[in-house]
Amino acid sequence: MKIAQICPYDFDRPGGVQSHIRDLSLALERLGHEVTVIAPEMGASPERPWGLKVARAGRARKVRWGATNFELTLALGEDRKRLDALIADGGFDVIHYHTMWVPLVPYQIFRRSRTANVATFHDTTAKTLGGRMLRTLFRSISKRLLPKLDAVIAVSPAPTENLRAREVTVHIVPPCTDLRRFADWKGRARKYGNGRINILFVGRLEKRKGVQHLMHAYAALCEAKLPVRLLIAGSGPEEKRLRSFAALRKLPEVVFIGSFETGDTPGLYGESDIMCAPSPYGESFGIVIAEAMASGKPVVAAANEGYRHLLTGEAARLLVTPGDEGALYWALRSLVVDAALRNRLCEWGRTEAMRYDSETVAPQLVAIYQEAIAKAKARNPRI
Repeated sequence: MKIAQICPYDFDRPGGVQSHIRDLSLALERLGHEVTVIAPEMGASPERPWGLKVARAGRARKVRWGATNFELTLALGEDRKRLDALIADGGFDVIHYHTMWVPLVPYQIFRRSRTANVATFHDTTAKTLGGRMLRTLFRSISKRLLPKLDAVIAVSPAPTENLRAREVTVHIVPPCTDLRRFADWKGRARKYGNGRINILFVGRLEKRKGVQHLMHAYAALCEAKLPVRLLIAGSGPEEKRLRSFAALRKLPEVVFIGSFETGDTPGLYGESDIMCAPSPYGESFGIVIAEAMASGKPVVAAANEGYRHLLTGEAARLLVTPGDEGALYWALRSLVVDAALRNRLCEWGRTEAMRYDSETVAPQLVAIYQEAIAKAKARNPRI
């Protein structure tokens, strides 16, 4: 099959959707399919060592909404002509849209498509007034959009709250990444050692990710004289405030690693003993949690809609009420002081994570693509 993967975001920026598209595309190519990633232009792009075919479509502008950032994209003038030619002449058997809500290039492609259309919905919304308004908008759009698609996918049950999916089958297929590469770091020498238990946060430093709650819980761990270190990997608008908090409270062993490349993530997990994902809302899955599990790291996380989908069984005891810093402290403390518990969850995570490996998920998507192509041909025999 010739497959187009539509990424509405800067494809070169680290992110869960981007990782999913990249590693899914590579796994599909290993299965013998031809994949083109279509993504907006964000200026000079770095060299991509993974070798995917990436076509640029439209220009992107960063927009802030609901305490997070995303890109608003639009193809005009020559960009629109190139996009039209790409869709008309690309010979794609199926076009797979990711986070289709993000305007406007996905809609421009969808309007021009004359082939099978598949959409994966990654988004969930906050339990706030703004979140409820956004959910109402999504549900209104989906009422008209979903019947026009040849297959509808959600990465977990969480995004289905945004969909009015009557008489439409929604496939639950988790996002995936290449998790085998994380196991390779087991047993390597660490930069941050000295006998402390390293707690790792990976993500953008914004309120939606909840790192401020982790800082308060870490302060309590330090007050309890526990041998811990906090590694913060990422950057964002909350960084200055977090640094000021650490300095004001005189918190020891807080390391701001800063921005990182996608290829650096196995090393980040390799430095850690515990992964913490305290996002109070807005998570439909949690690629970083799957990566930590594959690395053999136990995870403490907020019990939002997405994270509850991953952490089950004994691991579920380390899900805490979103925003509850006291509960976050006790969950982290339980792992810091109990090496046996850490080891049990390490082994559970390595096995469980393979459900989300790209080699496991890609064949599931191929089956959905084939069904979508058959449905599209039944609707229009000229396809």
